[in-house]
Amino acid sequence: MPMLSISTPAVHVSFSQSISRLEERRLQSESQIPEIARPTSVAERWASYVLGACKAERDLKTIGIWARQVAVSYTTLCESCRLIDVQPRQARDFARVLRILTLPAFDFRQLATFLDISDTRTLHSILQKAGFEHHATSSGHVSVASFLDHQQFIVRQNPGLRIIRDIFSLA
Repeated sequence: MPMLSISTPAVHVSFSQSISRLEERRLQSESQIPEIARPTSVAERWASYVLGACKAERDLKTIGIWARQVAVSYTTLCESCRLIDVQPRQARDFARVLRILTLPAFDFRQLATFLDISDTRTLHSILQKAGFEHHATSSGHVSVASFLDHQQFIVRQNPGLRIIRDIFSLA
């Protein structure tokens, strides 16, 4: 007796086309991120590391991943943070949120989907320090300027934060 088989037509998706679209989106995002060509101070160097984090394809959930992204050692990155009186973990979370806000077509209501986190406690902590906990908006948009004004990761008078604020105000 002959075997009957019902086959559905195979759907072929071009992997290279999908990759090129993703690459195009990443490049578009990168081109919108300002950069410091030759940092001449500790604050500028730290700011360049933060801007480098904004160009990452994925969430930089550890300081080690961030250090690899900006091509420096873990120790160098941590020392840059300490030299401008910022705790490295606070700087990392600051950079993580700033990176998300610079993504094209970012929707604030989907913030958690862009962070590589595994519990709500961490999410709430980041949202609070980012100044979003009581700033939950239904518009779906939070500007970089608003984040820089309301965030609590880094004190407002910090020289590195002032450089970041100045760079984004010019962009």
